[in-house]
Amino acid sequence: MYAANADGVWSRAIDIAAMPQIAGGSEASRPTLLITPDNIVHLTYRDTTVYYTQAPAGGAGIPAYWRKPQPIEEGYFSRLAYDSKGVLHMVYTHNVPTELCRICYHLFYVRSLDDGFTWSDPIDISVQLIGSAKPDLLIDQNDYLHVVWESGYGGSYGQLSDPTTVLYAVSRDGGNSWSAPYALDPTRGRSADSMARNATIAEDVNGHLLVVWWGIPEDVIYYQLSRDDGQSWTLPAPIPGAYGIWSVYQSRLDNYASAVDGAGRVHLVTVGRRQPEQTWAELLHRVWDGAGWSDASVIASYERDVPEWPRIAVGLGNQLHVVWFVRDAENLFNSDAGNYQVWHSMRTVNGPALAPIPIPTLPLPTPETRPSFSGELIAPTPTSPIRPVSVENPAPPTSTAVSSNIRSELDEMWVLLLSIAPVLLIVGFVVLLYRLHRSLPSD
Repeated sequence: MYAANADGVWSRAIDIAAMPQIAGGSEASRPTLLITPDNIVHLTYRDTTVYYTQAPAGGAGIPAYWRKPQPIEEGYFSRLAYDSKGVLHMVYTHNVPTELCRICYHLFYVRSLDDGFTWSDPIDISVQLIGSAKPDLLIDQNDYLHVVWESGYGGSYGQLSDPTTVLYAVSRDGGNSWSAPYALDPTRGRSADSMARNATIAEDVNGHLLVVWWGIPEDVIYYQLSRDDGQSWTLPAPIPGAYGIWSVYQSRLDNYASAVDGAGRVHLVTVGRRQPEQTWAELLHRVWDGAGWSDASVIASYERDVPEWPRIAVGLGNQLHVVWFVRDAENLFNSDAGNYQVWHSMRTVNGPALAPIPIPTLPLPTPETRPSFSGELIAPTPTSPIRPVSVENPAPPTSTAVSSNIRSELDEMWVLLLSIAPVLLIVGFVVLLYRLHRSLPSD
C-alpha cells in the first residue's frame, strides 16, 4: 500500500500491488523505497519473488502510474541505491541450498543501466556457505558501493539462527568486482550466545564510514569507523548509554536505521534502552556529528508493546521523518491475531534547509494516456558487464556446524509423520491381532 504526507497530513492508503497468499499463511512483502532527484519513486517488494517497480512522484498515489512489476529472483530482503551516473544498484537475499544448509540465503548484487527496465546477471557478494539477512547499502561521494549485513545460518522469513556476525563488503568500480566479506567484529559468532545484529551504515561529515550494530549477550550498541573507504576499521566501541532490548524482548526481526542531514550529521534510530536496568522498550534517536554522539532523545516509549523496524529519511536537508511499527503485547508471537500499527513522527533540526523540488501534477490516466512504461512485462536480460567476484570461497563448514533449528518445508511433513508413527504402530498391531484371531479355528 502507498500513502504520502503533505503538510503533516497523510493521504488515504492506496493498494498498488496485490500478491497471492498461501492458504493458511502469508508472506511479508518487505517493501523498500528509493526516491531519486528526477522525482521518481522506486520500489522493491516481494511475495516469494523480489520485484522492482517505479512511478513518478506526482502519480505514485494512482495505481495505474506504477510500472508493471519486474521480477528479479526468489528472495527476501532487498535494498536500492542510486549513483551519480544514474545507475540503479540493488542487493537482495536469495536462497542457495547445499547439502550442509538447505535454507541459507546468500546476498546478491544486480544493477540497471536503463532505469530499471533490465537488470544485470546476479552475482553472489556474500561468498559464504551460510545465510545472510538485513543488508544495508550505501553509495558514498566517490560512487563506491558499501554493504553491511547479518551473517549466520538461515535467512528464511528474515531470520538467522544463533550465532550471527556482521559482515562488510565494498565495490570501488561501480559493482564490477567486490572485496571479500570482512567481519567487523571477528570474535562474534564463536559461541552460540555471541551475536551481532541490526547493522546500518552511513557516511559522516568527514567522509568517514560509520557502522552501528547490536552486540549480544552484553546487550550493548556498538559503532565502528573507517577513514580509508573501508580498507580498515576501528575496533568496536560502545555508544554511551545505548543498550538493546535483549533482556526485555529477544527480537530477531528488528533492525536499526541511519540517515544524513544537510550538515553531514548522521541520525541514528534504534529500539533500545537508555539504562541497563530499564525494563521497557523505547524508540530512540541519536546524532553523530563526526566527533561524538549526542544523548538519546525519546521518540516513543512503550511499557508492554514492542516497537520494531524503524526507518528514517531526511527531507529538505533538515526534516527528520521516522516510521516504525508496533507489536501489541497480547499478540507478540501471534501475527494472525496481532493488532499491528504503523507510526510516523517528524522533527525539524537546526541546519541548512533545501528548497523543495517541484513535483508536477499528472492527469488521471486513461486507456489513451496511460504511461507507456506500464506495458507488458519485460523479461530481464543482462545489460552491464559484471564479472564474477574474484575471491576464494572459505572452507566448507563441517556438518556439525549446521544449526538444529534450520528447517525446510519438508521438515514439517517429517515432524508430522514422526508424531503419528506410534499411533500407526498401535493401530497396525491391533489389526494384526484381530486378523490372527479370525484365522484361528473356533471351538
